[in-house]
Order: sequence, then structure tokens, then C-alpha cells
Amino acid sequence: MLLELFWGLITALPLFVLMPLLRKIIPAKLIAATILVAIGFIYVGFALKEDSTGEIVLEVIAALVFYFIAVIGFVKNPKLIAIGILLHGIWDFIHHLTDATVNPTYWPVYCLTIDAIWSIYFYNIFKKEATEIKAETVTI
Repeated sequence: MLLELFWGLITALPLFVLMPLLRKIIPAKLIAATILVAIGFIYVGFALKEDSTGEIVLEVIAALVFYFIAVIGFVKNPKLIAIGILLHGIWDFIHHLTDATVNPTYWPVYCLTIDAIWSIYFYNIFKKEATEIKAETVTI
């Protein structure tokens, strides 16, 4: 479990390096929404590997839920995207407990670690952006 935590942390770190560069050309909420959509569909791949129609349908529905959280968050409130990323990590962990879809044994803790870190990171970015927008509105 400590190894999964360690590698989850190591895997999450490049985002901190890339974000200042990426944010110059791509809005943070688009990056976060794209990440949420992408990670939402990872379990579809696991289900396709198992070739079980029931599992595939379940995972596609779950992926679509994360997709809609990303879209609604992008349009209404980006903090919802950050919350969606955390919910995805919880979803991964629950999968491990239910055996709904076969995944690598290291995956739940590894993914929950990354998702929790990214969720906090994006939430703080969106909170800071909202504060800056309010400050600009007040000074105008």
C-alpha cells in the first residue's frame, strides 16, 4: 500500500510542473475537465478486457456520469470538476471492494492518491481564480 501511495504521488507531480506552462495557452478548467473525462473512461478499458456486456455497460454509464460532471463544471462552476476528480478516486476504491470490474490490485490506492492530489490542486486553482474575478469586479 505504501508503494502505491508513493507512485501515486510521483505520478501526480508532473501536473504541478506542466500546469504553469499549459495555463498560458489552455484554461485550467479545460485541462481539469479533460482529465476528468479521460480518467472516467479508464474502467471502460478494464471492462472491455473482461469482455462482459454487463460490466461494459456499467462502466460506460459511470464514465458518462464523470463526463457530465466535467461538462457541467466547465459551464457552471469549475470547482465541480475538482470534486468530480475526487469522486472518481472514490469510485476506483469502491470498485476494488466490489469486484465489479477486474483491475490491477495496485490500482485503487494508486488512483485514489493521484485523484485526491489533483482534486485539491485544481480546487485551489479554481478558488483562487474565483477570488481574482471577484476582486476585479469590485475594482471596476
